[in-house]
Amino acid sequence: MKSNDTRHLDGLRIIAASAVVLLHYADYVKDHPAGRFMVDHTEHFNLFVDLFFVVSGFVIASQYLGKVNDLASAGRFIWRRLARIYPLHLATLAFYLAVAAAIYFGLAKTDNPARYPLSDLPAQLLLLHAIDGQRLTFNFPSWSLSAEMFCYLLFPIVALLAARHRALVIPLVVLPALANSIYVIATGSEPWAEWINKGGVFRALPGFNLGVACYVFRHQIARWSIVPGMLTAGLVLFFALGWLLPDMAALVVVYAIAVLAIQHDVSETPTAVSQLGFDRASSYTYSCYMLHIPVATVVLTFGARYLGGIPGGKLWSLPVAVAMLAGASVLSYRFFETPLRRMLNNAFDRRTHRAVAPASVGTPQRRAQ
Repeated sequence: MKSNDTRHLDGLRIIAASAVVLLHYADYVKDHPAGRFMVDHTEHFNLFVDLFFVVSGFVIASQYLGKVNDLASAGRFIWRRLARIYPLHLATLAFYLAVAAAIYFGLAKTDNPARYPLSDLPAQLLLLHAIDGQRLTFNFPSWSLSAEMFCYLLFPIVALLAARHRALVIPLVVLPALANSIYVIATGSEPWAEWINKGGVFRALPGFNLGVACYVFRHQIARWSIVPGMLTAGLVLFFALGWLLPDMAALVVVYAIAVLAIQHDVSETPTAVSQLGFDRASSYTYSCYMLHIPVATVVLTFGARYLGGIPGGKLWSLPVAVAMLAGASVLSYRFFETPLRRMLNNAFDRRTHRAVAPASVGTPQRRAQ
């Protein structure tokens, strides 16, 4: 698919990332009435992470379905996903290890020392912290990377099944959601829409596979009847009133918003979401998502301590954090993530080429004999 074919999904990505930033930044100013209001009315924004999972499934399927069909292509696919997500994850983890060291040596203070447990470090390094990690440690939004990585590892199997019979992708959406729900009923645990460090990988799977299924059936989706304004109205209403919904109902709404966006993309039907040009900032979605908590640590935790005597000082530090985050996201994407991703991918391709070259050279020689 062409890049402009996903302008609704791209727009939703940056909108969702902004919503997650607002959710987390509100918690830093919850002692202020305005901050308390934001906390009370933005809790449902955490489900925008599930929108990321659907978008990711659709985009990954559009790029790799039909191309991941053996061990070599699967290895190349996994490497490329790691090259995209791992360097910034490692950089933010290193930042928090430096913070932990500063706290340990008395160079900084924290009200939450449990945020930096070394026991969670192996899971963080191996991207396993959405399976059995400790809650809200280090750069805690990175739990979704662990969940995504789980989906990436399973994607070659999903692609194989879809290549054999595309209808098989439907059970891959329904069965994980059903299994999650049965587990919740049987154990009395929290709704699976709230799973993060314990079971976040299983929360991600239905959404990711829903995105894959939407790509597989994109031509059918393109023929669905368009209800003008439904996507925009649904998104606005979810922002404003989603806090009134139970978690699982809100999750269904998020899935519906994602599918509506896909419908508009595959049918090339414009909406306010696409016309407002949010998609132009979509390249910085991952950077924004991964850097917003480190920026908050610098500005809203350490920096705001110097504003404690100013009425509403911490609240006034919010626009500073947002501006710093915007700048850091652009710089990270352009001068850290993109060059490093290209370097890692080129290194992998060169190594693969050298490994294949002797065999390809030797074959004609044997034939000549």
